[in-house]
Parts: sequence; structure tokens; C-alpha cells
Amino acid sequence: MPYRPADRCRIRKTRAAAVVRVLSRLSAAGLVLLIAACAAAGHPAPRRAASSGQLTLAQARQAFVKFLPRFLQLPSSFSVSVARNLTVGDELQAQIFFHGQSGPTLTQLTGEAFYVPRLTSYPRWFWAAGLQPGNSHDGHLFVMVQSAPSAPWKTAMALYDLNSAADMLHLLAATVVTDGQGYAQAVPAGDPSLNISPSAMPATYARYLDGHTTAAVTQLFQAGSNTTGYRALNQATARGAGRYGWQDTDHQAPSGLPVYALRINTGGAIVIFSTHDKVGWRAERSSAALPMRPSPPEAYYVPPAFVIQDLQITSVTIGTQLTAAAVDRVLAFVQPQGVGYIYPLIVNGTAIGVADSGHG
Repeated sequence: MPYRPADRCRIRKTRAAAVVRVLSRLSAAGLVLLIAACAAAGHPAPRRAASSGQLTLAQARQAFVKFLPRFLQLPSSFSVSVARNLTVGDELQAQIFFHGQSGPTLTQLTGEAFYVPRLTSYPRWFWAAGLQPGNSHDGHLFVMVQSAPSAPWKTAMALYDLNSAADMLHLLAATVVTDGQGYAQAVPAGDPSLNISPSAMPATYARYLDGHTTAAVTQLFQAGSNTTGYRALNQATARGAGRYGWQDTDHQAPSGLPVYALRINTGGAIVIFSTHDKVGWRAERSSAALPMRPSPPEAYYVPPAFVIQDLQITSVTIGTQLTAAAVDRVLAFVQPQGVGYIYPLIVNGTAIGVADSGHG
């Protein structure tokens, strides 16, 4: 099914939309904090030595120039085989579910920037960032991965920053450390200098959102729409769903996929990772609301239209259980121990499956 602009909001938060979650906006104070006191993170462990050595900046650019036109054509000429040649992991599952358009419409990029770490073993990866031309100033960031010397470059995550004057792109340019030759520095997955080690970020963030962390860990996360705001809205949604005949649940889990991170100029890092989000709706009465066009209040509490359409639901009985599985792509600033907060700047959610689980 096609992507809709509102789909960047979380299933849990904008029930009328296909997918998932408002991305964070930085206040001026938050922007200063992120630039002044952010932290480091991890990247996939290398499998074996590379035969071709270090990826050059020119090679990264060439790889992306070859990749991008085919990716832009994916919505109009979708096939699973083409998607498999261009994407990997949960990004692949999202593209399959949405037939090649798991994110906002992208027509071209300008002002591309390439962040290439010094890696001489596979898998190799780099980040390619650019601006969508037009009035909205949308920023886009691709995590590009190559599994072996002869393998194609694919995107493991395609992140976006909508209607923001491209805060994400400005922060990347302002904070990522590069050496005299322009190469970035990958951060070890187990870096002990951070508030939370990079490899532990997916599980830690998932537990935080579910409210299952200690007070000490909870205090590491800076307040914002992707932290305290998310948790408060989750609680409000759970309390209010009953008036529409539903019991709503939302549970996060680490995806188990690689984590990518680059050093920033404070000694910290920008970390890109993913979590899995399982959203459920259990009918508490046979008259539970199933609107195809829910009103703004309803949209927070009832199953979204794409779930109803995909499952061909026309009525429910008490105990009917509907679920949607989603992946959240996260770009977070993780600070060194004792310096400050962890701040998830970007959280882009997309559905990867729906199910009618019968009666619970």
C-alpha cells in the first residue's frame, strides 16, 4: 500500500496513518546540548579481512550515485527481487510491506555529504546524506552496507527528517569528526566511555520506552517527544482506548540488527540503530469502533485504516486481537559517562506486517 505523509508518526500515536511516530524537534537549548555534550556508539563487528582495503570517499560517492536512481524508481517499478538488490534487513521488510515506498516520497537529493569510516574488513558501511529540494527542506540519510567485495551496496536504513530545515543534516555536518583526508571514525560497539554502550542502545531504548528500566537509566534520556513525550502518550492512549471499545498495547524490543555509529567532536557519537514495535488492539465489545476515516480523537485509540484494510476486517467480537509489527529507525546522540543525556533526535517508524491473532 502507498505511504502517506502522516505515516511518519507512530502507529500508536496517529491511528489514522499507516505508520508510525513523530520525529523529534530540537529546541535551541537542546541543539546546544547536543553539539556541546554528545556521545559515542558502535558498529557491526567485521567478519573477515577485505581484499580491496579501505573504501575511498570517491568510491562511496560512486556507489551511491549508482544506487540512488534505482532506489528512487522502486515505488513505480516495485518487485521483491529488486527490493532485495537495494535494501537489507528491516528496511527490506518495510519496502516489501509498502511495495517500495516505506518512507516519504523522494525525487532527488542535493548537497550530498558522505561519512566514510576507516574500515578494511567486511561488512563495510558508510552514510550518505542529502536534502530533498523544495519548500519543505526534508533531510535524508542512508546507511549503505556492502557485505562482501563482490556484493552490491544496499541500504540497511533510510532515515528522514521532515519539515525541519534539515536539522539532521546540519548536526551531522557540525559534529561528525573527520581526519585530514576526510574519513570519519567508527566507534567500537562496546565503547565503555559512554552512558550506554552502543551495542546495548537498542535494548536500553526499548526497555526505556516500555518503562522497564531503572531510575538511573531513565534519567540518562533527555526529555522530548521521542522519550518522555512518547511514554506519556502511551499511558494516555492506554487509559482512553476503552471508550472506543478497545484495549491498546504497545511493546518495544531490540531488533538484533547491526548498530552504526560515528565519533563526534565532543568525544561522543551519533548512533543509528533500530527497535521493533508491536502494537495491539483487543476488542472489549462487539461494537468496538472500526472507522475507515476516524475523527482526530478516535485516531489515537482505534486500529488504523491500513490494518483494517489489509486484514479485511468488517466486524469484531469480544476478544478479537489485531496486531501491527513495525520497525523504528533511530538516530541518537549518546553522551560520555557523566557528561549529559542520551537524545534520540530522529525516530522513523514503518509497519512491516499486520495480523489477526483471533481471540485472546
